[in-house]
Amino acid sequence: METEHSGCRILLFTGDGKGKSTAAFGMMSRALGHGMRARVIQFVKSDSAVGEQKFFSKLPDVSWEQFGRGFLPRDRKSPVMEEHREAAAEGLRAAIEALGNPQYDFVLLDEVCFALANELMPVEPLLDALRSCGSGKIVVMTGRNAPQVLLEIADTASEMKMLKHGYQQGIPAEKGVEN
Repeated sequence: METEHSGCRILLFTGDGKGKSTAAFGMMSRALGHGMRARVIQFVKSDSAVGEQKFFSKLPDVSWEQFGRGFLPRDRKSPVMEEHREAAAEGLRAAIEALGNPQYDFVLLDEVCFALANELMPVEPLLDALRSCGSGKIVVMTGRNAPQVLLEIADTASEMKMLKHGYQQGIPAEKGVEN
């Protein structure tokens, strides 16, 4: 027996393979095609010259914000981690605001799973915001190592598995493919 879905629609893309953000931006294209308004909140990422940002941030129905400081240091005890935590906390505040804001029909929380997996911010405030966001809103979350609690709250979750990557063959990042 089917039950009526009462809250926002939650989708999650995780795993070690390529395509998590790409899938999310593809979904956002669909939403925009249907006249929806979107907000992108990126965690960890700091490069504003990537193709998706250059394209989508020009559109009037897209609000785009980055709350990242780039790659995390290998040493997670490094003092630099505090800058990453502060950026993630700002992103979390923006995410909570976007989830509660009826102005946005589609909210993309890019790399939020990676930020949570690396303990840059607590998961509980995000869970509260996801549980209380309104019906009709679509929320897409991406990033490696999605916490189990996000997998449980998601309506749809997909895991991208890397089988092969050009990096392994010495192929550098390329515009239109990786950035």
